[in-house]
Formats: sequence, C-alpha cells, structure tokens
Amino acid sequence: MKKGQIVSELSHALRNMQGMEILLLVGLNRNLPKNHVDLLVGCDGGDIYKYGPTIESILKDCLPNGNLSVCDDSVRFELPTGCGGVAVCNSSVLVGQIQKWTERKDLDGQHRSWATGYWVPEALCGDLATAESLHDPKRIHSKIKELIIPYPLSLSQGISELCVEEIKQKLNTLGKLHESVGSIEFNLCISDITASLTRLAFARSRCYFRGFRSLAEQAHLLESSSLPVYKLALRLSRFTPKDMEEVSVIISEISKLLAL
Repeated sequence: MKKGQIVSELSHALRNMQGMEILLLVGLNRNLPKNHVDLLVGCDGGDIYKYGPTIESILKDCLPNGNLSVCDDSVRFELPTGCGGVAVCNSSVLVGQIQKWTERKDLDGQHRSWATGYWVPEALCGDLATAESLHDPKRIHSKIKELIIPYPLSLSQGISELCVEEIKQKLNTLGKLHESVGSIEFNLCISDITASLTRLAFARSRCYFRGFRSLAEQAHLLESSSLPVYKLALRLSRFTPKDMEEVSVIISEISKLLAL
C-alpha cells in the first residue's frame, strides 16, 4: 500500500470519528522514508487516553495487515510497505499551548521515549507550519498558522535566552568537573551544551528546528550568522576524553561568541 492510499483511507475513516475537529498530515519537508505517514488528530475535550482505543480500532479496520502499538501520544503502525502513526491531542489545548510558546513560556525540551536527545516545542511548530490540512471545518489550523508563520521573533528570543542560560550553567558545572573528565556527569554536560548550541543556532536563524535527527539536512537552512554556533556544536559533539585540550579551546570560543 502506497503513502497516498494510506493517507486517503485513514483520513476518510478518521473524519467520521466523533469528537474529531482537525486532521493534519504532518512530518512534511523532513527526511523521512518514502512511505512514512504521520497524521495529527485534534479532538474536542480529549487526548490519547480517551480517543486512543477508537483510533486503534479504526487503524485495525483500515490496515488489517498492520502491527499496531501505542507510544506516548500516538497510535503507531507498521506495514510491509510503510509505517507511521496517528498522534492525538486536545485541539483547544494545542492552540493554547502554541500561544504560550509564542509568549516565551514553557519552552523547555521534554524527554520522550521516541525522541533523539529530547523533544522541543519548535519541532511541533515546524510540523504544523508545513502540515497539509485534510479536515479543518473550524479553521483551527488556519488560526495556528497565524501564530507561527512567519517564525515569531518572540519565540526566537525566548528559545535563545533559554539556551544561552543553560549553556552558561553547564559551562559553570564543567569548570567544577575538571578532575572528572570522562565521567557520566561530565559527558552529559557536554551533551547538554551541544544540544543547546544546536537549538540556539536554529532559533537565531528563526528557522524551525525539527529535532536532533537528520541535522545535516536541516543545517543548510541556517543563516550564515548562525553557522558559527552550529559549527561549535559539531566540534563539541566529537568529544572524547583524549580531546580535553580541544574541548577547552571550544569552551573558550563558546564563552567568547556568546559573551558569557
């Protein structure tokens, strides 16, 4: 079954689900497998716990040969010819949350079992900004796009301030761990700084960061002024305990570049 057929069958069935207010095809403009399908369902007054069983039943009917599983906020499926999932959210909560993000609130990343590194709010904004609307009678997607297109300056500033503060704190911690090079705590600090530098580069470019996968494909979207920050992240990501002298040089460059 090809991607177009999967999308057509699932969207037709999901439109008839009671409580469904918006249906989007997301994950576009990302380096995903050819037959990968990600849908987002926005519902009235419910989430995966309320609507998950119904969606799982719909997927069983539409994809009888699929292997189904529930992961975090979505019902995932695997087919011999493709894979994907249907994420579920409360549509009014989604709009409210995006409004908060554009007001520089709740911008911390979150650990998710499926996310490389950690999940970041701007990744969802990027998905929504590029999504294809399959069903939107209340124009919810239109309202969302008004909030996130173009990339809001306030969001850029909020993420940038958050990242710079974390980098500052983690550099301070590293300074106290000079005798613990190679320890778990030391390595995690290096990883956290690398992640924050990456996120900072995209925020400064006002370019939606879509997560820590496929970074090479995303990096070409960065503005030239943000490339020095991203290149520091790349150099730091190659750290080994034998490279402590190089790490010291990078840390000095980070402090100088960010005026810490």
